[in-house]
Amino acid sequence: MGASQSLNIPGGGTEGYHILRVIEGSPGYYAGLEAFFDFIVAIENTRLDQDNENLKNILKSNIGKEVNLVIYSSKTQSVREVKITPSTAWGGQGLLGVSIRFCSFEGANENVWHILEVSPNSPASAAGLHSFSDYIIGADSVLHETEDLFSLIESHENRPLKLYVYNDDADSCREVVIVPNSKWGDEGSLGCGIGYGYLHRIPRKNRPPKPIPRPVEKDIDTEKMSTSKAPELGSTPLSTSGTTTVPVIQPSVLQATFGASKEEPLPQEVPTGQLIEPLQEVPTGHLIEPLKEVDPGISVVTPINLPGLPPLTVSASVPTSTLEGLKLDDEHNPYSPPVPIDLSIFNQSGLSSTNNSNYASS
Repeated sequence: MGASQSLNIPGGGTEGYHILRVIEGSPGYYAGLEAFFDFIVAIENTRLDQDNENLKNILKSNIGKEVNLVIYSSKTQSVREVKITPSTAWGGQGLLGVSIRFCSFEGANENVWHILEVSPNSPASAAGLHSFSDYIIGADSVLHETEDLFSLIESHENRPLKLYVYNDDADSCREVVIVPNSKWGDEGSLGCGIGYGYLHRIPRKNRPPKPIPRPVEKDIDTEKMSTSKAPELGSTPLSTSGTTTVPVIQPSVLQATFGASKEEPLPQEVPTGQLIEPLQEVPTGHLIEPLKEVDPGISVVTPINLPGLPPLTVSASVPTSTLEGLKLDDEHNPYSPPVPIDLSIFNQSGLSSTNNSNYASS
């Protein structure tokens, strides 16, 4: 099925450099090169139909410069031009970041093995193969014929085998490690059906892969601003104008930290650039007036003598300021000697001296 016969390959022929691997982040990765499907057939109007040093020399002479590659895709069965810039500073090996092998691309789309039904608990299921949407397109060794894959599986009994698998649903390639085991519990060493031939080829894609956009480099000033450390809460920045400034905490920060109160609204936001007046300090040397001494007053003591009872004394304290404005005679002067109380009032109340003496003697 030589698909190349109807293609306009510069210089003719069916040979080229088969791309086996594309390293992520490399110039080939950002140019949109696809592993296993793409073949480099020309560079800068130079046909690459022989395995020589032409490709390497042209790339070396154009480091840092954009060059044109002519790519044949076995998936779309078409030719496209790709612009790429060889580089030694992309962070990996090689100028393009791809692994290549010189071979013929005639019938390249025929050398695929279609994964059919995958049995549960089989080696194929454990390796993550998908029924009907996965295609084995290569391995570490070259696979050209139908029996090449089956011979490779038999030689890796109970040993890890790396396969390159294309998924039609995701339109992407991946590496799969599988361990063939003929004693896994059912038929076959993989536990899946494998189809080969015209009815099991990868469906043709009409759209070629698009280049992957490079990540946008961050501006240095913008990066510094975004990574600068914010001042901690409670810190007071210094001011060269002689006025102490106080950092303003936004109401949204207070609400997120302490929660909003219905009774006490959040403080109003201070306009940008407006300074809050600092607290006024007490002048040095200014003493606070001491507390005035409390006037103890004048103690007034009055003894009470009752027959048969121990002497009683009634005392009270009267402030001096209260007594200064009063004119007291000797009878009410607190400084005069105490005057005995007339006990005749008790006789009028029904108490007699006889009862008192009896009480005292009892």
